[in-house]
Amino acid sequence: MMSLVWRDTKKNVELLIESAPCAYAIDYMPDEKLDTAYISTDKQNVDYELKISKVSKYEAIDNLILKRKTGLKAILQIESIRRIDRVPIIEFDMEKGFKELTSFAMGTKFQVDYREKDAFHLSAKAKDVMDDAKARGYDFPVSLVDKLIKYRESLPENKYEKLLKRVDLEFKKREVDPFEAVGVIAAQSIGEPGTQMTMRTFHFAGVVEMNVTLGLPRLIEIVDARRIPSTPSMTIYLTEKYKKSEEKVRELIKNLENTTIIDVADIITDVGNMDLTIKIDRNKASERLVSMGDILSALEKRKGIIYNQVDEDNILIKLQQESFKTLYQVQEQLKITPIKGINKISRAIARLDPKEEAWIIYTQGSNLREVLNIEGVDANRTTTNDIIEIENVFGIEAARNAIYREAENTLSEQGLNVDKRHLMLVADMMSFSGAVRAVGRQGISGRKSSVLARAAFEITSKHLLKAGLLGEIDPLAGVAENIIVGQPITLGTGAIDLVYKGNKK
Repeated sequence: MMSLVWRDTKKNVELLIESAPCAYAIDYMPDEKLDTAYISTDKQNVDYELKISKVSKYEAIDNLILKRKTGLKAILQIESIRRIDRVPIIEFDMEKGFKELTSFAMGTKFQVDYREKDAFHLSAKAKDVMDDAKARGYDFPVSLVDKLIKYRESLPENKYEKLLKRVDLEFKKREVDPFEAVGVIAAQSIGEPGTQMTMRTFHFAGVVEMNVTLGLPRLIEIVDARRIPSTPSMTIYLTEKYKKSEEKVRELIKNLENTTIIDVADIITDVGNMDLTIKIDRNKASERLVSMGDILSALEKRKGIIYNQVDEDNILIKLQQESFKTLYQVQEQLKITPIKGINKISRAIARLDPKEEAWIIYTQGSNLREVLNIEGVDANRTTTNDIIEIENVFGIEAARNAIYREAENTLSEQGLNVDKRHLMLVADMMSFSGAVRAVGRQGISGRKSSVLARAAFEITSKHLLKAGLLGEIDPLAGVAENIIVGQPITLGTGAIDLVYKGNKK
């Protein structure tokens, strides 16, 4: 059902919270019946949910709360108002589909249906093999069970039993022993081949502008959990309707690339008359699918200027407060004024994938949330190399998978083969707390419970001084701290204590 969404002041919202249930007069008359409404206080996010019992035409009545003094059209009978977790405006299916809320709008909030996923989908044969193995005392994972199906059908009973014993033995050999130093082994397994990596960048399709950081710099970016990668980029897959059509792909690229006024026009400054002229380059404008109306719409958002279209190719701009400083400031601001496209995406190219026989778009810059809302984009496969952005849009589990995938791709592109379990361990350590944390002193290493372990990593004196002031105690339970004090580490044979118990007389 459609809901009413509008922008309001914090003062009005506080008054509604104090007075609810109450009657609220607004300067908008909804066309449809509604029982729910939402209020935004910052144009881009919804913060409050309201239950509406009745909508009536505006008339002056007692105890009426006014949104504004003039232009009132309707009265909302508000039963309750509550603060909700912040929801971006773009998550509402609006009639106009805008990104910022400036007044009133009708829209539907996207509803997510959460269902528990079955752990595994086993065939009837695989289930029989698993049940049979359990009855014989073997507990195998699903990946092994699928491979045992053909042997159960082809081998006699005695040979099949021998096979199960051998599989069980090999499987147990590969299990991690108690107190094994998996973290140290993972660090060595990634660090050693990491020293063989070259400091280079890779270019897409020979286009100089489209470069992506790879090799050792990229691996450092991943484990440092950089908020913004040095070369953010996206790989955009398209839906069936778009991925085969070159014409639609080209149009989509033009709508993706962030186009500013300076990209399609020249700005001429006249100091004598204290004005500016935007002279549109027809070739550039047609190439980027920009019209005069698009530029005029972009100028509407700029304050402190008066613009007027002179002819088909020129727009004259006057200043409300004339000064040389303001003139040049406005000139610089106009150059970077966005006309169309997605913010942060400066360039996009398309390549035809020979395997899928479909077009795939690669971008310089990343804006995952807005790109996924564009018609024609396959939201299930489109991805970015910005791990923090993936965490913000899809959550921590998606970010964990992104850490693993990005690290594996970075190593494999250099021809280095690292067991995926080591990379999975690093990804788990960086994300198990519910947020992506760096491996260094700002993240995992800097938050160890041991004082000596923190001091052994970086800025030794600072950690020791702080621990002394706070009276911290180190239980000497880890590896680094025991090595520092000269004790056996609590791993492997060092994890076992021998206790002598004398014979009782």
